[in-house]
Amino acid sequence: MDVAPRSHICKDALMSDTLINRIPPLVKNFGFGMFCLGATLALGVTIGSQSLGKAIASINKNAAPIHVKGLAETAVVSDRASWTARVSSRAATLADAFAIIESNSSQLRALILSQGFAADEVTMREVDTTILYVPNEKGISTNKIEFYLLSQLISVRSSRVAAVRDLAFTSTSLIKNGVEIFSGSPSYTVSALEAIKMTLLEKATANGYERAKLLARGSNAGVGGLISASQGVFQIVPLGSTDVSDWGMNDTSSIDKTVKAVVSLTYEVGS
Repeated sequence: MDVAPRSHICKDALMSDTLINRIPPLVKNFGFGMFCLGATLALGVTIGSQSLGKAIASINKNAAPIHVKGLAETAVVSDRASWTARVSSRAATLADAFAIIESNSSQLRALILSQGFAADEVTMREVDTTILYVPNEKGISTNKIEFYLLSQLISVRSSRVAAVRDLAFTSTSLIKNGVEIFSGSPSYTVSALEAIKMTLLEKATANGYERAKLLARGSNAGVGGLISASQGVFQIVPLGSTDVSDWGMNDTSSIDKTVKAVVSLTYEVGS
């Protein structure tokens, strides 16, 4: 049997020990490097995510805002009404003209009270006097008095809306008695109009926000913060009317009305 020299075996063992002694530092250095690499990647992902988030936020911030109009309307019924009539008289003398208008006004007032209106709902204005002169052959007025023309306004304001409407028609029946009367058109209003306007503004704003969400959803976006809001004009029109005006409308000719409100809203584009 061949036996290797002892000195050679010892030399190989010594070399192996030297190599083994070198391996642990390499392994340690490799592990630390992997750790640094992992930490760097993790930090990069975090920073990248933050940068991406900032980029998206920047894009959203720089995106064109969403402009919408919000609409709301409601039907209302007038709870106040007013009506004015004018009675007149004419005569060659002022005394006669006054006697006639006094009779005419008394007849109209009696008719109003007979319709169930209270005395404090009736207002009688002062009597206006106009003197008409005889014209000459050229149509120019002379100093000769032709007759005196007197007129007086009588008004009614009441919450009995339908009764005021009917009075405007029945009052002209006095013409049969020789009363000179001109019946004006009644005016119908809503006493709680300001409260109604506030409610409509709230509903119109909510409607505008829903419109903004609809537009954003169609583009796979969201609605951000409110940039601006402005109130448009109110449209108070007869029920069923489609009339509008840039300056707004305030109908007083109809008992049944529609009140419309519009607001203009601008929102940021959200994520």
